[in-house]
Amino acid sequence: MPNYPTHARWGRIGAVVMAIFVGATLYWLFETPVVSAGAAAGAAGMTFVGSIFPDVDHHNSIPRRKANRALRAIVVLGVVSLTALAFDQLVDLADTASTEYLDSEPPVPSEIVVGVGAALVALLLVGAVDPLIGIATRQHRAWTHSVPATFALTATLAVGVWVLTRTLSAPRQAGTLAVVWTFFAGILIHLGLDGEIV
Repeated sequence: MPNYPTHARWGRIGAVVMAIFVGATLYWLFETPVVSAGAAAGAAGMTFVGSIFPDVDHHNSIPRRKANRALRAIVVLGVVSLTALAFDQLVDLADTASTEYLDSEPPVPSEIVVGVGAALVALLLVGAVDPLIGIATRQHRAWTHSVPATFALTATLAVGVWVLTRTLSAPRQAGTLAVVWTFFAGILIHLGLDGEIV
């Protein structure tokens, strides 16, 4: 079986091919250079990610370690973003909870309570990333190395992205969906190298 450097090398080759294909196709269809360039860049990234994704099921693989780091960063950014977006409401909630349950002014400002609470939630979720990946990928060369399973995963992602982007213009929605499907193209590169497409 090919190793990580082989999958990564072919993933980079596939990324270039898919970037050119997606960018040129979108430009030909919609004549939107910015959307075409953005989708081409996204297609390159997603093709590469797809080309190394199947090996996320091996507990000590380079893709698994990279997935852990990336997902942990996404979790922290998500908690920070959601806390920032709802900061005033969270502070009001902390104020209300402290006055109802303590019957006095809180000993710590509510802003600090919210910040510490968000940090604890982020820490808890970051700690859960690797165990959750382990639960989802219990066996090496199982569903992450299956064409039907990864097709179903990509189709599910595409439907979710379609729902989230249905208010965008046609070129932007097409570009976004094309980027999602290049993830599956990357997976096919990996599975083809492993001889697991048939």
